[in-house]
Amino acid sequence: MTRMLGEMIARDWSSLAGRDMFSVSVTGDGQGSPEEETERVIAAAIVEIEAAGFARDHIVRSRLFARNTEMRSRASDCRRALLIGPLRGSSSSFCDAERLPGHARMSLDLMAIRPRDPQARKVVRDYEPAIAPPMFVSLDRMVFLSGLTDTMAALDDQIPAIAQAIRHSLRQAGSKITAAKRVDVFLAKSEDPARAMKLIAAEFPDLPCPLGLTTVEGYSAPEKRIEIEVTAVSIESV
Repeated sequence: MTRMLGEMIARDWSSLAGRDMFSVSVTGDGQGSPEEETERVIAAAIVEIEAAGFARDHIVRSRLFARNTEMRSRASDCRRALLIGPLRGSSSSFCDAERLPGHARMSLDLMAIRPRDPQARKVVRDYEPAIAPPMFVSLDRMVFLSGLTDTMAALDDQIPAIAQAIRHSLRQAGSKITAAKRVDVFLAKSEDPARAMKLIAAEFPDLPCPLGLTTVEGYSAPEKRIEIEVTAVSIESV
């Protein structure tokens, strides 16, 4: 693929619960319609995944960052139309203009793992009724929850509700919070990160992994103040 002027790519290799993992972040070039920019970014990210020796069918998570609410909505719709079938992963999306260079309207993170079991097949489980993000994606005894949010008035109410939803989703996936390997928190910039971390720790006193927090400007609804992603292993793997 020919890179567009201004396109930015960052690549990261890591190990997750004994599986090789590759993450790529591609930032758009600001050219054409929002849908065209998003399509180019997604195509470039998939090329990078395969160039790193990972299979596109083993995409397990995507994160979208957009300059504003309109771009988040349009880019998210485009992602949903393109990352389908075996390309689908757990997902989240945010507004955060500060992390984007001046020309870009969006960026996308795609993550893939290399299963230890060559016969492993990805399972995508939707909510009932189905919404844009799946409840979770599982592959090779790993579980990847989509970002969970809530719309109650205060952060003090949202975090307990999200914690309850996380436990439910993990049960549906055959896992539990004590099997978590990564917890990634995306907090509204108007909230206090230290206070949010304490509230989350109170909900998950038995969390066995580090808690990572980054700040963003907004979500799919203005009432949302926080979004939490969990990556875990299945109970049978613990």
